[in-house]
Amino acid sequence: MKYVSKDYWLGKEAYKNGKYKKAKEHFIKLLEEGVNFADVYYMLGIIYHRDGKYESAVHCFEEALSINPDYTEASLNLAVIYNDMGKIDRAGEVYVNAKDRAKTEAKPKYLDKYLSGKISNLHADLADIYHSIGVYDTAIVEYEMALKLNPDFHDIRTKLATAMMNAGNVSNAVVELKRVIKERADYIPASMNLGLCYFKMNKFDEARKIWEKVAEQDPDNKFIPLYLKMLES
Repeated sequence: MKYVSKDYWLGKEAYKNGKYKKAKEHFIKLLEEGVNFADVYYMLGIIYHRDGKYESAVHCFEEALSINPDYTEASLNLAVIYNDMGKIDRAGEVYVNAKDRAKTEAKPKYLDKYLSGKISNLHADLADIYHSIGVYDTAIVEYEMALKLNPDFHDIRTKLATAMMNAGNVSNAVVELKRVIKERADYIPASMNLGLCYFKMNKFDEARKIWEKVAEQDPDNKFIPLYLKMLES
């Protein structure tokens, strides 16, 4: 197996250093020699995905999972690439399988930052779909699941608040948006939506204060003049 180990370790080293073309050469050589390692297929899948070769990437991720069905990273990346290809139903199936397998892990602490981020974003992607078709309650559940893994994802928390606002839970939306602004005062989308919440609550003075502050932070914002004009009318 010495010849296998040589290409394997050279390929992994090249992959780690971002030399993907060289890594691909080593990995393909391994496969041609009949070596089937799940992580080799996984890394090849990542490379093909980067190169826009989606079908090849799908094949590699599926091969990785056939060797190791518990390969969570391969499952998540497969779901992501199906989503990129517009195969939403298939992405959902793979995602659900990955999520179910993740639940069987001994403790959540074994999910590293990369994996928890992937899962959070998958929850958020599903929530975006539900939100876009007006199924706000389900969108809220998915956003909340994403935030359980990564509470500091301010963009997702802002989306959660927007879904709450659209569902009529304006007071809860205000709580979430204030949390985002407290942790990151320069996050403009949260401030803009907080102003909208106040507007819906007929708290026009509060809305004006928020939007005028946004105008100072972001002078080129095209929406703020419209919002302020809306207050005047």
